[in-house]
Amino acid sequence: MSADIPAGRPGTVIVDICEDWTTANSRVQPILDRRASDSAKGPTLLRIGMPDDDNGQDALSPLVTLQPAGFVLSGCGGLADIQKLDAMLRVAEAENGLQAGSVAILAEVGEMPEFFLSSHSLRGISARLKGLIFDGAALARATASQTNNAMAGRPGAPALFARAATVLKARQADLACYELLTQEPLSLEELRAKRDISLADGFSGVIACSAAQLAMLAAG
Repeated sequence: MSADIPAGRPGTVIVDICEDWTTANSRVQPILDRRASDSAKGPTLLRIGMPDDDNGQDALSPLVTLQPAGFVLSGCGGLADIQKLDAMLRVAEAENGLQAGSVAILAEVGEMPEFFLSSHSLRGISARLKGLIFDGAALARATASQTNNAMAGRPGAPALFARAATVLKARQADLACYELLTQEPLSLEELRAKRDISLADGFSGVIACSAAQLAMLAAG
């Protein structure tokens, strides 16, 4: 993983353990150790699913002891999900003697359309909420729509609405917001165009899904 980060540049890495996050403690430890020893420092975030009420707290606490910079909450449905994870992290920090609020949250949105339909502001709901990540591919699956409407020659209507809602909700709450790139093969020109469009639309930046995307973005 460290080889994927351009030399001499700090880079944030998101470790996707969403499918097995409740049992991923031993697998995550070496990654965080290696990242901590890298010469080019940068935050490491763990991507998890929404913890349930039964064993979520027990699974979350061991991950918090590894002291990642924060968690990416995939499939975030809105305010209640963020507040629930905030409360669980507060318990985990107290149990392990960590500073309260030291673990950040980034909410990944797209899988749950209700996030975009809510009128509730995200301002002030959690001091540890640092940003939003828009997953257009997840939104397309959730709405049975197309990310890009080829017939209309524009992004699909759900994508247009959800991208705008993400930026507006982030700006209203003074949060950063990022757009997750798709895993489809992209040329250098296509990748740069997607990045430039995201920035022009108000996103803080894009998140690469592969080492190849990362290298091309770093070069441009």
